[in-house]
Amino acid sequence: MRKKNVIIMIISILAFISIVGGVSYSYFIYNKDIVDVSVDTGNMSLSFNNASSSINNISMVPLSDNLGKISNKYIDFTVNGTVDTERIYYEVYIVPKNDSTLSQDNVNNYVKTYLTDQNDVQINNIKLYKNLRASYKNNGKVLYQTIVEPNSNGTQKSETKNFRLRLWIDEGYQSTQEGTFNFSIYLYAMNVDDNFTIPLGGGVEKVKNAINAKINATTNACTPTWTDNNDTPDDESDDVIYFSGTNDCVDMNYVWYSGKLWRITAIYSDGAMKLVTQNNITSIAFNASNQVNFYTDENTTSYMYQWLNEDFYDTLYNASEFIDTTKKWNATMPADTNISTKPAETNMVSANVGLLNSYEYYNSYRCISSAACTGSSSLAGYLNIMYYWWLLNPYDTSNVSRVYIYGYNNGSPSGRNGGRPSIYLKSGLEFTGNGTIDSPYKIVGDKDSGSENDLINTRISGEYVKLVNNDSNQTFRIIGVEDGKTKIIAMDYADNKGTRKFATSTGTANTLWGSGATTGTDTWYTYLNGTYYPNLVSIYGNLFDSSTYYLGTSGGNYKLSVCANNTSGSIKNCIENSQVGTHDTFSIGLPRYGEMFATQQVAYSSSINMWLMNRFSTSSVLSIDRYGLGVNNALTSTYGGRPTLHLKSTVKIIRGTGTESDPYVVGL
Repeated sequence: MRKKNVIIMIISILAFISIVGGVSYSYFIYNKDIVDVSVDTGNMSLSFNNASSSINNISMVPLSDNLGKISNKYIDFTVNGTVDTERIYYEVYIVPKNDSTLSQDNVNNYVKTYLTDQNDVQINNIKLYKNLRASYKNNGKVLYQTIVEPNSNGTQKSETKNFRLRLWIDEGYQSTQEGTFNFSIYLYAMNVDDNFTIPLGGGVEKVKNAINAKINATTNACTPTWTDNNDTPDDESDDVIYFSGTNDCVDMNYVWYSGKLWRITAIYSDGAMKLVTQNNITSIAFNASNQVNFYTDENTTSYMYQWLNEDFYDTLYNASEFIDTTKKWNATMPADTNISTKPAETNMVSANVGLLNSYEYYNSYRCISSAACTGSSSLAGYLNIMYYWWLLNPYDTSNVSRVYIYGYNNGSPSGRNGGRPSIYLKSGLEFTGNGTIDSPYKIVGDKDSGSENDLINTRISGEYVKLVNNDSNQTFRIIGVEDGKTKIIAMDYADNKGTRKFATSTGTANTLWGSGATTGTDTWYTYLNGTYYPNLVSIYGNLFDSSTYYLGTSGGNYKLSVCANNTSGSIKNCIENSQVGTHDTFSIGLPRYGEMFATQQVAYSSSINMWLMNRFSTSSVLSIDRYGLGVNNALTSTYGGRPTLHLKSTVKIIRGTGTESDPYVVGL
């Protein structure tokens, strides 16, 4: 590659943002001079267009995203270039000026950008300033980047790209502090050789560096390997790169996001990354019997699709900023039942949240026993958590692909296996942390840990809570917030892992918690209400409040746990519209079928069968067996129990960061 000879053009745009009484007044002043950037055999220039005159003397209040995207206040500019015989990489990026007085925290958390062409066709979705990728020059944030290829016949190629930048203060900005945000827009360009790929920056570069360091530091017997979708190992120029290895090898891909621990499973050429939760989040049926498709159309969706995209998605913090919803999910049935066969891309599903498919699971272990990635050890891959969990695609016309204790398997869609949600992270996100289980990556912009005296009901589903008094302590996990009360679930089984009956005798009435379940002294209802709950109050104080529990008969459809005769719409909507099944008010209960963390949460080696709270039918009650499978059982079976209860709306954080290793300690 030739020596780079780049002159960087600087055009300043001054954006003054004054905040008085929570109202923002912004003024943009800009310069229309054209300055060339010379790059050996090519020239690039950036100019402002006359259409940008509307940017002068703007007065505006903080805006919602919907209004920001259609604002008639914007900056139009154009990049022009010519390329002779070599590839040119260029990026347009934004840099705050030294005379800005708006704090960097406020710039990061409230300044938003939206880039389109000059016909308002989206180029980049709305992004917070802090979520823009770091510039290749590392002194700004990238608005746009690309590589311009020369013509194959050796003739000069012209490049013209028109841009429109909208920039505003988010409606959540409440400060009355006066401040200014002044910035410049830069163009940077350079010649690059054929091996150069667009720098992805942010978390992607951090993850790549970590795994490459691991590859270089270990022997083949313990090597996390790159594999790609063209089945050629270690070719990082392909469309997607998978991680393959055992858990002790692939130990640098942990992410803590929105109160949940995830694993990075793949990196895409555009910088997006695929994640899957470290553990099952719930256990439900994939769909009704013989209904093997994850998604057919908006009127024909699986139970799993509904749960992931209506209920689980709502628990994710700032999801629109972090999750790439433009990516597709390959839910195609493979041509044969061999897991190593990559499914054709004939059933590509649009979804905010999905599952891993069988081929993606295969790639997690395919290179363990062979440097050429021709061997496999399904049991040993880092994604095998021993419990049963669903994959995305059909196995055949009657069964759905899944994973179980010995690796790849399949099952009827009406079986109630675990669910490990998967998401695509947007490119350009920045990470802190080291990616290990003890110091997982954290997305810059994720909800900060709670502080002392913060109300616990301001926290998010998945974070951990510990009750502490002298030598006594118990750990719970946040399910969600209901009517201002924080619903929590015990991480371990109560009663020293003792097993108790749901009811002492069979019969329709006995299947209902709080009715027949009260009969006898050895049922979970009598133990939790007569011994466990009073002990909690006596040890930890009056932190708890009664609340409504939904006890509908579910059959296989998790929605029927709360929604009477309703198979569409979210659980939240069912409850708000009073389309609820049987319900009552209790001080303490058990997890509901389809609820967050209503599945095994302890290590497989410590698991026992556990009761759920609602009925499968009028003659049986649901439970989760020690393998993570949802089953329906006779009422007199003796199973474990993980209590659920509600913290008062006034409960506060005393200390802790909400992680499993450092839970929030709470009190009044």
